[in-house]
Amino acid sequence: MEGLFFADVEQREVQITGGSCAVPILYREVFAVAGIFLAPTLKLRDLLPTSKLVPAEVMPGKGLLAVMAFDYRDTSIGPYRELAIAVPARYRPRVNPMLIPPLRMAASLSFEAFVWQLPVTTEVALHAGIDIWGYPKFMAEIGFEEGEETVTCTLEEQGRHILSLEVKKSLPRMKTYFDFNTYTVKDRELLFTSIRGLSTSLGRSFLPGTARMTLGEHEISRKIREIAPGKSIHSLYIPRARMLLPEAEQRLPL
Repeated sequence: MEGLFFADVEQREVQITGGSCAVPILYREVFAVAGIFLAPTLKLRDLLPTSKLVPAEVMPGKGLLAVMAFDYRDTSIGPYRELAIAVPARYRPRVNPMLIPPLRMAASLSFEAFVWQLPVTTEVALHAGIDIWGYPKFMAEIGFEEGEETVTCTLEEQGRHILSLEVKKSLPRMKTYFDFNTYTVKDRELLFTSIRGLSTSLGRSFLPGTARMTLGEHEISRKIREIAPGKSIHSLYIPRARMLLPEAEQRLPL
């Protein structure tokens, strides 16, 4: 299972700002945590680039804001760190029943979301993400602090605190595949990219409040504060994983 994860993967060189990048990008060693927070659906819609993307709702008027922190310790473009702020959503769903889509995402570990912010720590990750996928990346400082019971990720830009994400460790008992299916905007189209992952020790919790977000006074902090996210309802603790980032699978009209 683990040994075959990168089997038969063929990479090709793609030109990016300042050089080139081989895709798919291979993530051989990943450490990650995530918190999923309740948030008003109307506020979340303001973050989406098109009305064709519909936020997943867990109850009337309540959707989700996901904050995911990644420490990519060994990749085909070198080590770097990244923090994603995303809105779980679906593209033009025939029906949009409450609770069922987010429950299905959580149960299957197959998440579908629009990426609103994606700060990173290296130039090559910045340019590859923007030039190939249209990810909303910017350079930032991202730090991790791991204690006995919690992991805290801190995000800053030029010394200005944006947010801190604290996640309680859940017992990492699962060996499983997972998917982060992302929507981004590039060249006036919506790109859908399926990022595959495999964890040999994944922990998750559905207890409210197992993740906590502390905000600074940065512009992004203020925007998150306007969205008014509430308590977390789901958290992930992934001490070890592998991931594969291919080129976009679909280009959809906005």
